[in-house]
Amino acid sequence: METDCISHKATGYFSPLIIDYLEQQASLAPFYQYTPTDEGMDRAIADRKKFPVDRALLVNTLKAQYAGIDISDSVRDNIAALTEEQTFTVCTAHQPNLLTGYLYFIYKIIHTARLARHLQTRHPEARFVPVYYIGSEDNDLDELGVFRYEQRKFRWETDQTGAVGRMHTRDLKPLLEELYRIIGPPGE
Repeated sequence: METDCISHKATGYFSPLIIDYLEQQASLAPFYQYTPTDEGMDRAIADRKKFPVDRALLVNTLKAQYAGIDISDSVRDNIAALTEEQTFTVCTAHQPNLLTGYLYFIYKIIHTARLARHLQTRHPEARFVPVYYIGSEDNDLDELGVFRYEQRKFRWETDQTGAVGRMHTRDLKPLLEELYRIIGPPGE
């Protein structure tokens, strides 16, 4: 597959703070421990080895959370690999949003998987497991009930209150119908 790469700065979608971090501006150095480079990752891996982890508890907890769910062999293998001292996680997280929210959430997941693969190549003696964590459901509607599509803002209009994860979704029907008028009906 042919790809083109452009700098984060050239996209125009990243804040000056992120650009300064990626460019390792000296003014930010007091605020982070590891640089976003291979050398910075190597230091993070070396330092991480110094922290004890109850790997059995981690693996047993993950197995319990996935109990009753049909998971792929790769997920099962990744969980099992966490028992090994030379296994590291490469994590990203995202707050839940209506219809996944902004597209960068997908880029975060892809970047995490690619970084794990890159580190695996650099450190074949170790194993790197990409982890995606979605935030808890205790967020309120103002935090996650909005998304934008083609310069339009869509908002979940409802009288419900409390944790969004406990709300019924019937009130989403008008919003989805409006979106389908723009993008077409859902597939099967």
